[in-house]
Amino acid sequence: MYSNLGEKLKLLRTRRGITQSDLAQVLNLSKGQVSNLENGRRNLSLKQLEKICEFFKVDMSYFFIVETTDSCLDLIEKAKVLFDSKELTNAQKDDLFTSIMKIYLDSKEK
Repeated sequence: MYSNLGEKLKLLRTRRGITQSDLAQVLNLSKGQVSNLENGRRNLSLKQLEKICEFFKVDMSYFFIVETTDSCLDLIEKAKVLFDSKELTNAQKDDLFTSIMKIYLDSKEK
């Protein structure tokens, strides 16, 4: 279970093969500051969170869902292939993402 923003950020970063230095460059931070974010010693600003979501192509709600299982994350990772597809329009990708999130959130309510 991933319970805080820092853990989820680290999971996204490592699963995508991004280094702390690479992410630091995207966020205009030092590598140490990224480490502090991931370890919960530093809080994300809204602007940083928006940049992270844009960079990793995830919805902000990803960071606020308290319980996440590896199987759900695996599904999201597999869905990323579809999102990266040049055969889908942005509108189709948005619809697909919304549908996946709705299914996920509905499953958590049960």
